[in-house]
Amino acid sequence: MSTPTRFRLDNVRVDWPNLFRGEQFQGTGAFRCGATLIVPTDHPQLPQINAAIEEAAKAKLKDAGKAALFLKSARAKGKVCLSDGDLKAAKNPHYEGTWVLSANCKGGDTEAECEKPTVYDQFRTQVVDPQKNPIYRGCYVNALVEIYADNRYGEQVNAKLVGIQFRKDGDAFGSAPARADDFDDVTKGADADAFV
Repeated sequence: MSTPTRFRLDNVRVDWPNLFRGEQFQGTGAFRCGATLIVPTDHPQLPQINAAIEEAAKAKLKDAGKAALFLKSARAKGKVCLSDGDLKAAKNPHYEGTWVLSANCKGGDTEAECEKPTVYDQFRTQVVDPQKNPIYRGCYVNALVEIYADNRYGEQVNAKLVGIQFRKDGDAFGSAPARADDFDDVTKGADADAFV
């Protein structure tokens, strides 16, 4: 595994945020936490992601020519963390016209053994209780990621989700959590009968 390139990716939408409890892919393999980050084609940090992918390959191979071949092979096998959202738009139409960055944490043999990202709310307060997690499918987040190349199981460039912060609400892909402003004030003096 190469030395990772770490940076913060700002103001992207998130899909499948699995942040507190590791899960297996289709019931097999290591238990992992992570998220899918949806990056618009005009996002100002898209060149930074691509540069980090190339840098990770160069750091791993120590040679520009070999790094280019490594990346070509990894891309041909679909083993690069950044992929064309149009190819996945049939499963989620929100991916159309975007790039999709898959970022996962180090897996474990059990749910308890897998690494978990640090989760923050919009006030930079760490969230440790999954019941208070503000992050849902479709909201906007800032994410701290590490890009690294690995050839232990064939050529691949991966992204690790180190931390994630809720940034703002977005149209939910499915059901979003209830927010305080979804409800009326029912304290003493307020009209509790107005709730329907």
